[in-house]
Amino acid sequence: MSLARLMLAFVRRDFLTESSYRLSFALGALASLANLAVFYFIGRLFGDALAPDLAPYRCGYFAYAFASLAFFGYIGTGAGSYAERLRLEQTQGTLEAALSTPLGTLPLLAALSAWNFVFATFELAVYALAGFFAFGLRFPQANWPAASLVFLLSAAAFASLGVLSSCFVMLFKRGNPVAWLLNNFEGLLGGVYFPVTVLPGWLLAVSKLLPVTYAVRAFQLALNGGAGVGAIKGDLLALAAFDAALAPAAVWLFGLSVRRARKAGTLGEY
Repeated sequence: MSLARLMLAFVRRDFLTESSYRLSFALGALASLANLAVFYFIGRLFGDALAPDLAPYRCGYFAYAFASLAFFGYIGTGAGSYAERLRLEQTQGTLEAALSTPLGTLPLLAALSAWNFVFATFELAVYALAGFFAFGLRFPQANWPAASLVFLLSAAAFASLGVLSSCFVMLFKRGNPVAWLLNNFEGLLGGVYFPVTVLPGWLLAVSKLLPVTYAVRAFQLALNGGAGVGAIKGDLLALAAFDAALAPAAVWLFGLSVRRARKAGTLGEY
């Protein structure tokens, strides 16, 4: 079976599963809208209080938060979906059978997580429609080619982090320090909820070690500030460096973790 057909088969399976929980689906959409409303009213409450830190992005707080949440929510799918899907296969007792397919482990990871990206695309569309119709957001200065390049480089970095995260699931089942870091600190230290310039110096130094810092800043500058590739080349080079370091390491370490789990006979355990 080709990779495309396998991915379609997994997407169909996961769609049938998720569509059987219609109430959960509807509540998730409402939660997304409520989340946006929180940041909208925070923006109204504080007005221009963050103006000096938002000046490079040429936008208000809500436009900044909206763009970051939509962007980070989508690229973050790559960081969390691989480990999440592997863990689900473990608990269902199907991981060993899934890894026995002739496609190889990495193509299988892509197939297992395909539904997550389909659903993330739907959520992104809900965000965009809500921002346009409910909150009146517009991005007239957006440099879409530059924003697209940021998106591609960021997605590659976060997908690599996701594969690294899945190594811990493969070996230890529970206890995933990469997922813990991504879930608890990347949004806080990476400029998702506010520009990193508001952080104290020692935390700002830590934020420079995270790819999300460069991803969010470059995306904000391109989308809200209209910056071109030349203006954000420093952040683009940083993201490219993260990709070059993380991608081969993630591929090698995941292959190693699968081989060790097979040798130890723990693939069927959860």
